Amino acid sequence: MVAMVICTVGLMSMAQLMAITLRMQQLGRNSTSAVRMAQDKIDELTTQNFVTSLMISCGGSLTNDLANHFDNPNGVTNYKRRWIVTAGPDGSNTLRTVTVRVIPDVKDRRVSSQVDLTSIVRGVAGAVCP
Repeated sequence: MVAMVICTVGLMSMAQLMAITLRMQQLGRNSTSAVRMAQDKIDELTTQNFVTSLMISCGGSLTNDLANHFDNPNGVTNYKRRWIVTAGPDGSNTLRTVTVRVIPDVKDRRVSSQVDLTSIVRGVAGAVCP
């Protein structure tokens, strides 16, 4: 009887540990996906022309959806990307600082949190950011 009680307590502890492990693994997978989505957007913005593309024009917001500065990555509805474009670190018109924020849907925040990724993008000279 004592051996059964000890075995039961041990197995219950292992079951709780498995649940925590699965939750942490899900969080890691979702965080990795969010970083990948942010990097994909920065890669896309790197290919844009500073003069003609509205996506890389100066402006945007990380907290509000502004035209040409937000989307749903690959049509995925439970994530939203927002980006802000500012002048490059040296103030030249050939560099832009781009920050991309990937935001999970409210119901998915238990398994993922928002991710910010900032990069310097180089392009053809365009208008100087204010």
